[in-house]
Amino acid sequence: MNKKVVSIGFVLLLFIISLINILQPQRTFSENESRRLQKLPVVSMDNIFSGRYTTQFEKYTSDQFVGRDGWTGIKTLAELTMLKKDNGRVYFGKNGTLFDATETVDEKQLINNAGFVREYIKSVRKELPEVNESVMLVPTASEIYSDLLPAFAPIPDQQAAINKVKAVFGDDVALYDPTNLLNSSKGEYLYYRTDHHWTTHAAYIVYTDWAQKNGIKPLTQADFDIIQLSDLFYGTLHSKANLYTIKPDSVMAYRFTDAVPVSANYGSNNVSNSLYFKEYLETKDKYSYFLGENRPLIEITTATKNGKTLMFIQDSYAHCFIPFLTSHYENILVLDPRHLDTDYKSYAVKNKVTDILVLYNLPNFSVEKTLKRLVM
Repeated sequence: MNKKVVSIGFVLLLFIISLINILQPQRTFSENESRRLQKLPVVSMDNIFSGRYTTQFEKYTSDQFVGRDGWTGIKTLAELTMLKKDNGRVYFGKNGTLFDATETVDEKQLINNAGFVREYIKSVRKELPEVNESVMLVPTASEIYSDLLPAFAPIPDQQAAINKVKAVFGDDVALYDPTNLLNSSKGEYLYYRTDHHWTTHAAYIVYTDWAQKNGIKPLTQADFDIIQLSDLFYGTLHSKANLYTIKPDSVMAYRFTDAVPVSANYGSNNVSNSLYFKEYLETKDKYSYFLGENRPLIEITTATKNGKTLMFIQDSYAHCFIPFLTSHYENILVLDPRHLDTDYKSYAVKNKVTDILVLYNLPNFSVEKTLKRLVM
């Protein structure tokens, strides 16, 4: 009888949870994880026979599961209690630092992407012979703060990957590698402990060195008011653990003491005189204070009347880096191949770009499948 009661109770529990999952309103976006959630997939013969329905439904049940964020936190606490060093999504490093356990380097895609960038730069140079180019691949925290990782945690060798890109580029494309610079400054606050991005301070350090190596006189720290925007930032890595015993990050901004006026066209008739979005400081995604959400194209015009136009091909690592450049370029054209499918060569020629900068974090660059759009 006891076994029957337990079995019936278990079936009832599953039924109730399933019913709640079905009846609760579908969420389209998770602020905690800063991503769109899978909605109930459409039933069709094509979806069923292709296997897409099964894959999407499995993701739907995971994304829409009642109390998902709380269960994630409970799972993390249980694993920490068992002295585990990761939860399959993040590594629990020293000093409350989280690292992306899924971070990888796809060597085949890395080489392909390096080839796409090389081919693109060469094609633009045929039309604009004087164009200056630079590719910046930024290592993530696991490369610079490897001493904070749990012992024997498998991580990709990002420096070796950057060297492979350098070999593909040869003498055709200039590669800027900030690894040694960041390593020499590792005692400073270079990466968020709870997020996958670098800090504004790290971006500033790299900006000064990159500018000097590209014939640009960088601004000094005396040219900025360095202010704390928030000390309650829990980033994307925290969302994968949902453990509130972890100390939040601080978000800092370098604000010009003598700001260069700008006009930024974010698309859809959204034109602003600012590169900052204060409203995001009231949300979990505080990093989006810099340039807002990921956008296909941002066209920035500054009061720096020097005739220089920078075409900036990037991922979100560039968002806190771009404001430093407003004193050095009259136009900054920010393109994200993940969201923008266009003729990149024609766009560069049409806008008579004088400079091209490609900036990605290294793991993203190695797995990104949209960089082929540069040469299509």
